[in-house]
This record gives sequence, C-alpha cells and structure tokens, in this order.
Amino acid sequence: MRVSIFTKYIAKSLLTFFIGVLGVLTFVIFMNQFIRILDMAMTYGTSFGWIVSSLLNVLPNVFCLSAPMAFQIAILLTLTNMSEHGELIALRAAGFSFKEIIRPLFICALGLTVVMFVMQNWLTPRSYKRLLDRRSEARSKITKVNLEPKTFLNLGEWDLYLESLDKDTDVARQIHLIKKEDNGALSTKVNASSGKVILTHTAIGLQLKDGQMQRLDDKDPSSFIAANFDEYIMSISLLKAQYRRLRVGEMSTTKLLRRMRQMPLDPETINEYRTEISMRNVLAFSPIVLLFVSCPIGFSFGKRTNKGWGMLFSVIIIFTFYLLMTLGLSLGKKYGWIAYPGPWLPIIAGIFAARYLWKKRLNI
Repeated sequence: MRVSIFTKYIAKSLLTFFIGVLGVLTFVIFMNQFIRILDMAMTYGTSFGWIVSSLLNVLPNVFCLSAPMAFQIAILLTLTNMSEHGELIALRAAGFSFKEIIRPLFICALGLTVVMFVMQNWLTPRSYKRLLDRRSEARSKITKVNLEPKTFLNLGEWDLYLESLDKDTDVARQIHLIKKEDNGALSTKVNASSGKVILTHTAIGLQLKDGQMQRLDDKDPSSFIAANFDEYIMSISLLKAQYRRLRVGEMSTTKLLRRMRQMPLDPETINEYRTEISMRNVLAFSPIVLLFVSCPIGFSFGKRTNKGWGMLFSVIIIFTFYLLMTLGLSLGKKYGWIAYPGPWLPIIAGIFAARYLWKKRLNI
C-alpha cells in the first residue's frame, strides 16, 4: 500500500509541474504562431473558420516542441522541491531506494515517449500538411473582391466591368469581360447587356443575357470569331492555380520510407529524409534520456537547495541536448553514412552522461 501512495504522490508532483511548465512554453510558442496566422488572415482576408483551423493544426507541432523541455524542467523542479522540504531524505530513511523513487517518474516518461512517438511520426506531419495547405489556399485566393459599378475589377485571368449593379437583386447592366491570358488568341471578350452576378468565397458566377463572345486569333489578327448568345452561364474562380512542393516535415515517417524505396531521389534528398526520420524519434525518446540525466542531479541536491538551481540545470541540459542534436543533423545531412545515426548524438551522449552521473554521484 505504501508503494501505491508513494507512486501517486510522486506522479502527482511531477504532473503538476509538467502541466504548469507545458502551459507556459506552449503559450509562448503558440503566441508566435498565432500572431503569424492572424497577420496572414488580415493580409489575405480569410474567414474566421480558416483562422480556427490553422490554429488547431499548429497545436500538435507546438506540443512536440514544448513537451520534452517541459518534462525535463518538471523532473528537476519535482526533485528540487522534494529536497527543499526534506522529503528525499525522509524517503531514503524510510528504506526507499533511488530506483524505487525513480519508478513513477520513469512510468510518466515512458507514457510521454509513446505519445510523442505517435505524434512525431504520424499526427504532427499530417497536421503540418493541413496547415501549409490552408496557407497555400489563403495565398492563392484573390482577396478583397468588391463588385463596384464603372470599375475594372481584376480577377486573375479576367477583367470584369459593370456599368451598373443592383446589390439587392445582384442584377447588372452592360457587362464586359476581357480575358488577358488565352492560349491561341490575342484576346477574348464577352459582352452582355444584362446578367446576374453572384459572388462567393471561391468564385464569381455570371448568368449573362443577350450578349456576344469575341475571340481574336493570334496568328491572324485581322480575323476574329464572334458568337451571339441569348443566355450564357460562366464561373470565374477566385483561386489562383498554384503548385506546392511537399516539404519533408509534412510527410509521415511511413511516407518518407516509401518514397526512399520507390522513387529515384538524389543523395541530398535521401540524407534529408533520413535525418528527419531520426530527429523525430530522437525527440520522441528524449523524455527517457532526460529523466536519467536529470535524476542524479536532482538526488544530489541538499535541503538548502532552491528551485532556482533546478531551473539552471534544466536550461544547461536542454541547451546541450539541442546543441548536440543540431550538430548531428548537420553532419547527417552532409555525410550520408551517418544520416541515420547522426541525429542520435544527444541520445548517445545522454546515455553515457547518465551512466557516469549515476555511478559517480550516487554510487549505483
């Protein structure tokens, strides 16, 4: 029974600090993304639904960035708090070993690793792809379309002119359309005496009456094709045709492996794919390594130690971890033979550091 109560107490202390630190880090990182998304929404005139969707798609990536750091800080804050109140000394005096004390922390680290593994390899790339798709959609949309009479309105390939417009009935008079880019023709014009103009978020629908279409041949400018019509329905898209190349960060690990097997890729692209796969799994397994590095430091704190020391060591450990990972990524992208193992440099260094600290400081 004592183990059950003890496990709940340690886990509760860790989760309290973890949720608090995670909230702060998530807020800081999220606000940066929020400002960028809001600025894009104001620039391109997107809807409220676009803003909400983009913010939701940002959250998985923000969580994966902040969770390892929050967990590492929470470990040292938990152990520092227990040392400050003499709880570690009391537990050791009661017969609890360091391994028993670390067990609930390890269970939490293992649970976070499983969540991070799934998110890093599949969920986060999928949400990142949806985010980039939404951004591309916003950039490709012709924004700020106001149907004003006696004004040429630029609609991408077309220019639209309305002599008059009844905004209550959407009926326009003397409608003129000029197509600027038309393969095989110098110009294409559509004129109508009246018609109905319907504006939506993605297109402008035109129901033209009593008009004529004229097309001037680019090979023989002296000849043109003219066709009269009583009624003609057409639609002008407000979305610009764009081709977007997929980024490595928006492809799941399964897709990256499939592309390396099935597609003829250049060595630089292969190295990029391999380092990306390794980096995702390094971040997923980082909570376990950070736990074993942090615990010996936390256990060695005395009763007079305050939480400031815990924060200081957390910053040093996190900085060293990401510095080594950046170094490993750079080497992996440059040299193909270490593309897979290169990003694992902080994990390998963490294992050796943890082994040294457990033996040197705790004599285990």
